[in-house]
Amino acid sequence: MATRDAEFNDRKMLYRQTKDYILEQIQQGTYGPGELIPPERELAEQLKISRYTVRRAIQELVGEGILHRVQGSGTYVTEPANTPQRYYTLGIVMPFSDAEVEMCLLNGMQKALRDTGFSMTIRGTGNSADREWEEVQRLKEEGVRGLIIMPSEEEDAGRSAAALKREGFPFVLIDRKVYGCETNCVMSDNIQGGYLSAKYLYELGHRRIAFVKHSSDNTSSAKDRFVGYRKACRENGLGEGTLFAFDYRNGEEELRQFLLAREYTACVAVNGYVAVDIVKACRSANLVIPGDLSLVGFDDPGVLQHLEVSLTTVIQHTEMIGYRAVRLLVEEIQNLEKYGRDYIRSYTQCYYPVRLVERQSCRRLD
Repeated sequence: MATRDAEFNDRKMLYRQTKDYILEQIQQGTYGPGELIPPERELAEQLKISRYTVRRAIQELVGEGILHRVQGSGTYVTEPANTPQRYYTLGIVMPFSDAEVEMCLLNGMQKALRDTGFSMTIRGTGNSADREWEEVQRLKEEGVRGLIIMPSEEEDAGRSAAALKREGFPFVLIDRKVYGCETNCVMSDNIQGGYLSAKYLYELGHRRIAFVKHSSDNTSSAKDRFVGYRKACRENGLGEGTLFAFDYRNGEEELRQFLLAREYTACVAVNGYVAVDIVKACRSANLVIPGDLSLVGFDDPGVLQHLEVSLTTVIQHTEMIGYRAVRLLVEEIQNLEKYGRDYIRSYTQCYYPVRLVERQSCRRLD
């Protein structure tokens, strides 16, 4: 379901998507602290959903203290306390703490932590599954009340998730999920992103479209983007598509030879860093983008601003993902404290829609 003001995904309950939409409006400043939010009827008409759905979403936000009702007046955004105190710490475990996407996630987390009783401590894993496990155990020993984990790219990354789930320790996976472990998770709709990329290139007349990634990237986000790409290929009579994976450490020549073969007129890069690798390889092979090769990427890292051709790319709501992950984790911790052994978990998986931004790296074929 899509509206002019919000895009809803049918993979989770509608009232939860409505709740996420209201949270996003608060985070973006549309509804400021102490301000009245629109009445249920107006929100229902705006989002083209039932008033009951809106009411349920608002009730949950009131229960979490994000909104509060004033009899005879309406529902307001709760104003923050003037001097918030920090009592508890959340542990944040990420492959890197200085990558641009992760910095955006952390910005969203910091905004969500304002005026709560929580602070956060950040640990980088260097993209190592073993270090990820070690940092999770170390943070637990240090007494963090909950964890937000962005699994590394290695095949066995995220194995701590199953152990944490068995133990009942509160945690949320961010940006990537762990197959076979149903738990709280907040990420982009990566299948939609892969689909949009391949569909866009097909509509420009391309019929030979390759999907390119680093061979070390075994994350769920990379796999889901390929699933979406392949879905678009199948729907448009292009078969199963082509996956080309290369070693980012010493695979430049392999990538260069792949592009020089001129078997493909377009590529979908799994992320912005792979897109940069493709641009460099084209430059060394005297191939012109988009004259010889059209290119679509994911994310929008600052390094892309220095390329000679602006990149058509799929944009994520990265800050909002970080913001929602913290809210979800704090809610989980509070429910555990309130209900103890009687707390019955219901896992939430939030998929934020993505959008394709058209720039200059793709051309229409005659």
